[in-house]
This record gives sequence, structure tokens and C-alpha cells, in this order.
Amino acid sequence: MSLNVEVLEQSFEKVKPRADKFAASFYNNLFQTHPELKPLFTKTDMKSQEKKLLSSLVLVVENLRNPEALEPVLKALGARHVGYGAIPKYYGSVVEALLLTFEQYLQQDWTPEVKKAWLDAFRTITALMLKGEGEESSPKSVQAGNKTETLAKAATLKIENKKEDRLFQSTVKQEKKSLISIQLDGEGLKTIINHFAVNYQQFQTKVSEQPLSEVLKQIPKKLIDAFWIAPTWLVSIISVVIFTVVVIVVDENSLLGKALGAADTISLVVALVLFIKEAPDRRKQFHYQAWSTIDAAHNVKVSYARILALQDLNEDSVSLRGLDAPGAELVDINLSHATLSKANLMGSDFTNANLSYANLDNANLSHTKLSGANLSYAKLGFSRLNQANLSSANLSSANLICADLSHTNLSGADLRDASLSGANLEGAYLTGANLKNAKVSDDELSNAFLEGAIMPNGSRYKSSVSDR
Repeated sequence: MSLNVEVLEQSFEKVKPRADKFAASFYNNLFQTHPELKPLFTKTDMKSQEKKLLSSLVLVVENLRNPEALEPVLKALGARHVGYGAIPKYYGSVVEALLLTFEQYLQQDWTPEVKKAWLDAFRTITALMLKGEGEESSPKSVQAGNKTETLAKAATLKIENKKEDRLFQSTVKQEKKSLISIQLDGEGLKTIINHFAVNYQQFQTKVSEQPLSEVLKQIPKKLIDAFWIAPTWLVSIISVVIFTVVVIVVDENSLLGKALGAADTISLVVALVLFIKEAPDRRKQFHYQAWSTIDAAHNVKVSYARILALQDLNEDSVSLRGLDAPGAELVDINLSHATLSKANLMGSDFTNANLSYANLDNANLSHTKLSGANLSYAKLGFSRLNQANLSSANLSSANLICADLSHTNLSGADLRDASLSGANLEGAYLTGANLKNAKVSDDELSNAFLEGAIMPNGSRYKSSVSDR
């Protein structure tokens, strides 16, 4: 992001004293030049909308020197505008109205240099928002769709498992006999020989093109990849062949030879290979069952099985994005580093929970109990935390950009180094909270209760006679 940061900051400081009028003028300019956009705001509280515009501008300007934090916020903002009915062709109209409004308020200070700086900035902002809008409207990733796939397959798996259980014993016996005899028809043998011939040719080519040491280093990885890709029957046959060769080579009178010569050893070897080979399928089935447990507990307040299922899925790095568990009791749950973006957890109880480093962007956490919870380094951008209880919570280094914290209980909370740019703190209780080095403006804190709080500069807040 190559922008003229100093010019942008200096010009915006000149507009700040008249920020409220600036926002009102922008919407007047927008509706006058593009009346077709006015229907998008028919059900909108324009005073609130003007405040959102100012918060967004403040957020952008304050983070111009911190682009790595600004980029995901702008993408999220673009994604949210999909729901507002905004489409790409409207962005140009908005930029045009913003430039006109800046020109009106800066007047003689609206130089070609300033105009170019803001035009470059708006182009960059628009590009990132459109990128976020595109990601929101594109098909969901395979990981995000795990739950849907789970629900579709859960019933089928149960039926198939019952059939497999009934046939398991007889099937194992038949497999043992066929594996020991290794009887193959002509076509099967030809397929295997061709398979190895192709691989051998590829190996020879690599040997001729690369140093032998490099080729040898790649062999273990190639063997592992081949193990997971190859069909189960082929892996079983190769295992038996290798085992047979080892039995022939090893002295039958040695301890290893006697162990390998036992009657059931070959069956045990094949069983072990198959157990390892089928591990991913068993893991998938475990995930299906965990999601079924979570879905079965929907609208159930207390479910210990749900807590265990959520923790198990998170330990396996399964995304919990979009989790719908309003009103759930999840006291002391450990969901550190969990992906919970866009989750609906309204009114849930996360007292003393571990949500450190969790991604809760755009999550609904209004009226949620988070007293004593560990949310250090958590991502809470654009999340709804209005009227939530975050008393004594650890929010150090948390990202709360543009979060709704109106009337939220943050008394005694640790907010050191937290980012609160653009957050709604109207009526928030920050009494006794630690805001040292937090990224938040005096204007954003002006409507919060701050008695006894440690301010961003490290000083203790003291109320004056003029305060509320």
C-alpha cells in the first residue's frame, strides 16, 4: 500500500473539527449527484450512518501506518456491504462524493497533491473492499463446508457401519486366505507391472536429471505420498510381497526369523498396514459424529457432550466458522486458536473460557457472559458484543476494530495494547479497566464510563465536575 500518508493525515486533521457536518454534507452530495442510491438508505438512521462513516474514516487514517491490520478490516467491511445491497458500480459514486466533500471543506488546502493522495487512498480502499465482497459471495471452501458434508453423510455412515459389522468376521477370513495365496489373474498382474514400470521410468529420468543425493532425499516423501494415494488392495499386496521377501532373506533359525515365521504374522502385518491406511477415514467419521453431537444439542442449554465435541474438533484444527449455539452453557471451555468467525453465540455463557487467539470476527456475542474469559490476541473485528459481560476478561492485544461494545460491562478488563479503532463504546462500563497503550481515540471513549480506568497514556482517569 504505497500512499502519501503524511498528506492524508494532515488534511484529515483539518476536517476533524467539523466532522459531523462533513459526514452530513457527504450524504447530501451523494444523494444529489446519484439519487438512485437514496432507496438503499430508506430504513437507515442517518445520524447513526454518519457516525459510522466518520468511524470508518478515522479507522483508515489511524491505521495508514499499519497496513497489515487495516487490510483484513477493509475486506471484512466489503463483505458486510454485500448484505446492505451495495454492488461494485456504487463504489465509484461514493468516491466521487467523498472527493467533492473534501474539496468543499478544505477549500484552498485542496491542492492537486492532496487530491491525488486521497484518490490513491480511495482506490486502494475500494480494491480491498471489493476483494472482501468477492470472497464473501464466492463458493465456500471445502473446510467451511465440512459441516454440510457431515450432515449429508452421517445417516449413510450409520447404515453402512451396521452392514460392515455383520460382514466383518467373514470378510477378514476371506481376505486372509486370498492374501496368503496371492492369486492374481492376468489383467491384475499386468496392471501392477505397468504401474511399477512407469514409476521406474520416472525414477530413471530424475536420476539422470538430478544429483543422486537429491533423488534419494525425495524417495521417503514419494513413498509416503504413494502409500496414501494407492488403493487399499494394492497397498495390501505390496505389504505381503515385502513381508514374504523379508521372511525368505532372514535366517529362519534367528529370533527375527522365528517371529516372522509364525502362522498369523502375515495377517497381523496386513492388519497393521490397513489400520494405518484407513486412519483418515476413521478421523472423518469421528468428525461427522462430533458435528452430529453439536447439532443434536441445538437449543439445549447444558450439554457436556457438546463441549467435548467442540474441543475435539478444534484440537483437530477443524473450522467452527458459523457455529450456531445461542444460549449455550460453555463455561471453562478451551477453544484457543479456534475459528469462530460469523458464529451465533448470542446469550451464551463463556465464563472463564479460553478463547485466546480465537478468530471471532463478525460473530454475534451480544448478551454473552465472558466474565474472566481469556481473549488475549483474539480477533473480534466487527463483532457484536453489546450488553455482554466482559468483566475481568483478558483482552490484551485483542483486535476489536469496529466492534459493537455499547453498554458492555468491561469493568476491570485487561485491554492493554488492544485495538479499539472505530469501536462503539457508547455506555460501555470501563471502570477500573486497563487501557494502557490501547489504540482508541478520546472521542471514542467520550461516551464510556471510565472511573478508575488506566488510560492509553498510562495515567489514571479522574472524573471532573463537567463530566456527565
